[in-house]
Amino acid sequence: MYKAGSPSASRSAASGAALGYRVSRHVPQRTCVGCRKRDDQAVLLRLVRVSMEGGNAVRVDEDRRMPGRGAWLHPDTACLRLAVKRSGFPRAFRGSVEISDVERWFKALGDVPTGNGPKTVQPESGSEI
Repeated sequence: MYKAGSPSASRSAASGAALGYRVSRHVPQRTCVGCRKRDDQAVLLRLVRVSMEGGNAVRVDEDRRMPGRGAWLHPDTACLRLAVKRSGFPRAFRGSVEISDVERWFKALGDVPTGNGPKTVQPESGSEI
């Protein structure tokens, strides 16, 4: 007999996915410190406060494994500007922080070629085969 909370109840929920039932998965949500909109954690960039000689600095945690207090930001320069304008970094990290590393990361992101630039091979040259 099926009883809620019994071991067979958890097995039946797991087997429900195998039978084609819809099983909802939890997707972590985080708030961007710039635009203050909630989004999936996978979409946002994690920032971490690290201690330096002169105070605290913010680093981009690309692997999302650094220890320390973290904050989340969309990888968009508009959100970075909003975070600076609205004092999002000092509020998120509970004190003044240096964000030059984050600004450098965004500048490097803007310098990456996107493939939309001028083509070096003309389509009629035959070398595109």
